[in-house]
Amino acid sequence: MLTVTWSMIAAACAMLGLIQAFLWWHSRNDPVYPLSMVMAFSAMAVTLLEMTVASSPGLAQHERLLVWMNLSIALVLVPMTWSIQSYLPMARRWMAILITVLWAAGIAVNFLLPGNLTYSEVLLVERYESFWGDEYFVSQGTINGWKWLADITVLLIPLYAIDAAWRSRKLMRGRHGWIIAAGVVLFVLVAGTRAILTDVGLYNAPYVVSLAFLFVVFALTWVLARDAVRAGPLREKVERAQRETERLMRANLMGEVAAALAHELNQPLAAILGNAQAAEKFLGKPDPDMNEIREILADIVRDDKRARDIIANLRNMLRGDSVHDQAVDLEDTIRKTLDFMGHELTRHDVQVRFDSKGDIPSVCGGEVAMQQVIMNLVLNAERALADAQSTRREIRIRLRQKNGGAEIRVRDFGPGIDEEIADRIFEPFATTKQGNLGMGLVVCRRIVENQGGQLTVEEPAGGGARFRIWLPACEL
Repeated sequence: MLTVTWSMIAAACAMLGLIQAFLWWHSRNDPVYPLSMVMAFSAMAVTLLEMTVASSPGLAQHERLLVWMNLSIALVLVPMTWSIQSYLPMARRWMAILITVLWAAGIAVNFLLPGNLTYSEVLLVERYESFWGDEYFVSQGTINGWKWLADITVLLIPLYAIDAAWRSRKLMRGRHGWIIAAGVVLFVLVAGTRAILTDVGLYNAPYVVSLAFLFVVFALTWVLARDAVRAGPLREKVERAQRETERLMRANLMGEVAAALAHELNQPLAAILGNAQAAEKFLGKPDPDMNEIREILADIVRDDKRARDIIANLRNMLRGDSVHDQAVDLEDTIRKTLDFMGHELTRHDVQVRFDSKGDIPSVCGGEVAMQQVIMNLVLNAERALADAQSTRREIRIRLRQKNGGAEIRVRDFGPGIDEEIADRIFEPFATTKQGNLGMGLVVCRRIVENQGGQLTVEEPAGGGARFRIWLPACEL
């Protein structure tokens, strides 16, 4: 019966360890998962060692096996402590360090001094029989004078867990902290006191510390698995919010160039109307010149296509890319964006100099997304020049091949970056302009970094600001 019980406990610990390994594989930046995995597999090792100790009648065997059992217990308790620290950051770090130091000193004693951390010398091994007739062996000996290094953690660990849960009670994970603390307290009540009584000879029963470990391992696994299950829907909500933010930013940008759009549409529409009226007059003549009418109709078709392209470009920019991993010709994309913004820049008397040299590789990300980044940076530069009433109303855009990808530099000659937001210019809501949300650069950086690129800013000699975009070559 004892063998079956230990085998089931070992199997349960192994399964919980595999669950933690699976969670770690999918969330590799969270240290709580590898710590919990080590804790679960170490609990399995404790179980197997307990089973071996209970079935071993020899003094030397008990003394040797207790050395490795103490090490396995340390590999449960220390990761348990730091799992709580990782999951509940409000936990007192100094207590976690103290528990770790105590066990490190205890394990040093365990291996370096005669005997082990439990007994400095095993004096006898007695045979007992369980209620249901199973044979087991319990050792007795001289208690190691350094055993207090381990025993004190029986008090410190539950105090540490309860304190961490209390300090984290107002946080999102606070309620789960009490579940972990309850598991730790149950472990101490069931295993800690029982093991101490067995060591001093007041309770003649085999070690079953691993059974109590299940309380803690199961509590942590339940909490972490619950968080992992919730993480999927939360991640989807975050991604939807990011996409909606991008869409709203595009709409905001389009609102700022609405005047340019109206002007650009007025020109082809006025030309279409004028040509249609001229064609009507020609057709009213007794002998109309058909060649002239054909030229007028060709002009109407050309102007109609121009108006259609303007509307289609606006619709695409508001909607976004249907496929994100498209190969993008940056030179063509930048020229299209500047053509679209031409009237807006002319209205503010801002001149844009675009320079592209060399064999520029295509990049990924979608043309509309790249247009949004370029448009946002150019509009920021145009606003900086307008607000500063700069005499040199010039924006320079430079496109080059660099480090196996493409680099875009957008430079203005305005007042530069405000010191108030210089250190957090790429953070949400970082802006000094009234009525501006301060989300444009946040979205731009996310678009660039999603394709493995970088967006940085610097203040060059001569004043102003220079944004650098580097994007890797597209390998579709």
